[in-house]
Amino acid sequence: MNGISLAAERPAARVAERRLPGSAAAAGRAGLARRWGLALAAGQALLNHGQRGPLWRVAEGWLVLLRPDEPEARPIQLAGPGDLVGVASLVDASYGESALALTPVRADPALWLDAAEQHALARVALRQQQRQAFEMSLVRSGTVRERLRHLLALLAPPGGALERQALPSLKVLAQIVDSAPETVCRELGHLFGGEAPRPPKPRKPRRAVAARVTPLAACA
Repeated sequence: MNGISLAAERPAARVAERRLPGSAAAAGRAGLARRWGLALAAGQALLNHGQRGPLWRVAEGWLVLLRPDEPEARPIQLAGPGDLVGVASLVDASYGESALALTPVRADPALWLDAAEQHALARVALRQQQRQAFEMSLVRSGTVRERLRHLLALLAPPGGALERQALPSLKVLAQIVDSAPETVCRELGHLFGGEAPRPPKPRKPRRAVAARVTPLAACA
C-alpha cells in the first residue's frame, strides 16, 4: 500500500503561520488545515512508518495504526475523530508507525505556532495514547465475539448504527481482533443477525453431512 508523502509541506505550513499575529494566526491555521486536509477511502494510508511529515488530527472516520513486523504489520492502536496521528512529528522525528484508513477518513494537519502550543499537543497525545492502549486491550482480549463487540462500539457513528457493509474487510478485522477471518465472519453473523437457538442435529450418514457443509463464500 503506497503511503502519502507530505514531508515537504510541514515547513511551508509553519513558515506561513509565523507571519500571522494573534487571532489571525489561529484563523490562518484553520485555513491551512482546510486547504491541506486529506480525504481517504478505506484501505488508503495517511502516513507510513519511517516517513517524516506533519502531525494530523482525525476529523472523521477511523484509522488503524500499524507497527512493522514479520510476516506482516501488527495493529497497535486505533485512532478516531479528534485523535492525533503521527505524534513523532512533535519531536521532529520519523513516524514510528503506519496509519491505514479502516473507514472513509478526513484528516487535517494539526499545526502549532510556538513551543507552548507544541507542548500542549504533546500532553494531549500522551493522554490519548493511554486511552488508546486501553481500547486496544479490549479488542484483543476475551472471546472473539467480545472483541468484536468492543470494536464495533468504537467504529459506530455517534448516535447511529453501524452497517455491516461499512465494515473493513474480514482480513483487516481479523488482524485487529487477533483471530481468523472465518471466525470473524461467523461471529459477525451472530452480532448482526442475532443468534437463534440451534435445533438438535439429526443423525445422518457421513456423506449427507458432508453435503450440508456450506462454503464460506459469503465470508470471503
